[in-house]
Amino acid sequence: MNIEVNDIVKFNKSEYLVLDVIKENNNTYLYMINNSELEDDVAISKLVDDTFMYIEDSEEFNKVLNKLFLDFKNNIISLATNE
Repeated sequence: MNIEVNDIVKFNKSEYLVLDVIKENNNTYLYMINNSELEDDVAISKLVDDTFMYIEDSEEFNKVLNKLFLDFKNNIISLATNE
């Protein structure tokens, strides 16, 4: 399954908009937001053999969060400084 940013995927009985695709250590992770009425519903999911999986290992989850933060670092700094 080749998923890219801005794709709509079905996950956890809802549709999600993919905001970022993170590739780390031969794994693919998706940072997604619910595409329906639940605007504050975000998810980070691991994609394994075309199946969405929850990340249950806290070390792995923290690595993905750090990578996600680095990917969006410039955007976050711009928002924080109102540039």
